[in-house]
Amino acid sequence: MGTKKSPRLGIRKMRQKPKILIHEHLDCSLRPRTMLELWDKMGFDQAKIPFPANVVGPWDNAKLASGSERRELRLQAVQNYRKFLVGFASKSLANYVQAIVDHILPLMQSQPHLRRITRDRIADAKNDGIIGMELRFAPQLHTMGGLSLEQVMDAVVDEVKQSPMPIKLIICSLRHEDGEMAERLADLALAYNDHVGGFDLAADEEANPGVLEWWIPEAVRVRDESKGKIELTIHLTETRKPTARDEALIDQYGIRRIGHGIKGNWSQVREVCPTSNVVTGQVASIADHPIDSFHRAGDPVTVNTDGTLFTEVQLSDEYMKLQAVFGWSEADFLQVNLTALEVSSFSSADKAKMKALLKAGYLS
Repeated sequence: MGTKKSPRLGIRKMRQKPKILIHEHLDCSLRPRTMLELWDKMGFDQAKIPFPANVVGPWDNAKLASGSERRELRLQAVQNYRKFLVGFASKSLANYVQAIVDHILPLMQSQPHLRRITRDRIADAKNDGIIGMELRFAPQLHTMGGLSLEQVMDAVVDEVKQSPMPIKLIICSLRHEDGEMAERLADLALAYNDHVGGFDLAADEEANPGVLEWWIPEAVRVRDESKGKIELTIHLTETRKPTARDEALIDQYGIRRIGHGIKGNWSQVREVCPTSNVVTGQVASIADHPIDSFHRAGDPVTVNTDGTLFTEVQLSDEYMKLQAVFGWSEADFLQVNLTALEVSSFSSADKAKMKALLKAGYLS
């Protein structure tokens, strides 16, 4: 791996390269401008969620302006909002989660908003050269405004159906939940199995560490009843090393994919999200990240974004960092994409098409 020499790619050419993305959260990938437009529509409730004055001020002032002044004020508000969110979320993993709770989830409680946010993400992926994407989210977090789990799924699936590239959804159980919710989500995944490709366990690994036994029966049921169409993945060893019990359970139940997986020796495929690990303080910098060591050792790794909002990266930006810091070549990027494709939940026909696109994009 990494022996083929190829010229360094600039960001424009990197964006043109075909890519597979299998670990990204919808609720971590909103556009700041869309967020402000939706907040404006809902009303900035400063009593509940304090917004910086340098965000709300320019945004409101833009309503009284026109032409280039209006555009400049809106742009200023968007840039300030992005800077605020990234700065707050990067202070700690707890802040990262709190930013989602305060600034994102309130915007994702109606079908029109869910459609808009999903549509935005698909458009951004297309512009970044993504040819296949697995997009994960927890539908239960979007029922606080009165939507049913099915109504949440219908809104997101409506946009997925119109995607120019294959997209599969990954349904996330959350570590602070229980088997009852896992059962409901398993039923949901099976009911929407044409569009669902994965069943995940996510959220705070520190508060509820390891492989949680209440999740396993429903995960196995989803995989078995879907006849393997729905893959299993679990967020694990992002913040702590695995126990012997964790490793045994992963092997026992044949879970092939580890979300993040940066603190442990895994034969399973790691869904690595380098910039996210830096933002949440799990590694000090990209140069300190173990992804290159994993890759050079021949371990199966994939490169992912986790989210585009707090990390301020698209997948091309992740690639640019790996190229600059570790000298990754087109051969390296081809390898991680082929690994992602192999463990993905796309159909055999879609995989064959994407494999041809990847080889043409990196070997020609």
